[in-house]
Amino acid sequence: MLTDLVYNDLRSKILSLEMKPGTELSFTTLKPLYNVSISPIRDALKRLQSEGLVEIKPQSGTSVSLINMAKVRDERFQRLFLELGAVEKAFDTGISKQLIEQWEISIQKQNDCFACRDTTSFLKLDNDMHRLLFRACGHEKVFDQILATSGNYHRIRMVSYLFDEIFSNAIEQHKIILSALKDGSMQDVLNLERKHISKLDMETAGYRRAYPQFFK
Repeated sequence: MLTDLVYNDLRSKILSLEMKPGTELSFTTLKPLYNVSISPIRDALKRLQSEGLVEIKPQSGTSVSLINMAKVRDERFQRLFLELGAVEKAFDTGISKQLIEQWEISIQKQNDCFACRDTTSFLKLDNDMHRLLFRACGHEKVFDQILATSGNYHRIRMVSYLFDEIFSNAIEQHKIILSALKDGSMQDVLNLERKHISKLDMETAGYRRAYPQFFK
């Protein structure tokens, strides 16, 4: 379906910051880009608007929405407490050797992403790695729902990885969580996950100073 093609491509570009917050999205620009009529573009933009990724103002035009910190906090809250629940249930089910091996492989690839500063691939690896905890407890679809409703949180994470120190620290935190998984310490994993997901709260002021044009 043409609308799906336009929607998926625009969403990918917005989440990766290829289309930065505030970027204008006119029909004149988008129509030749996708070689489609106005109708599927309009429908795709409406879907993105419903997710808070696009802002449509009848008198002012359409643009990629600025990152909304109120929505970031709500989306982070959802992610944090659902993931803590997934960790508890995954430990009840049993942390498998396969899950440990998959985390190890992911972290190796994350190091490669850091070496070439590939933030988009890194965040995908990061998400896929955390997804394994939801898969382990039989609730992988819940993680899909989190990703589908967390566009603002996703984008601020992308902004965070523009800072080398934060990028490298994320990988180090993943290694520490992996060590706790290997040790079978559920409480340590819960504490580390809480710190890992919540760290954005302490770092946000720095992002806003460096990239004020991205934020509402």
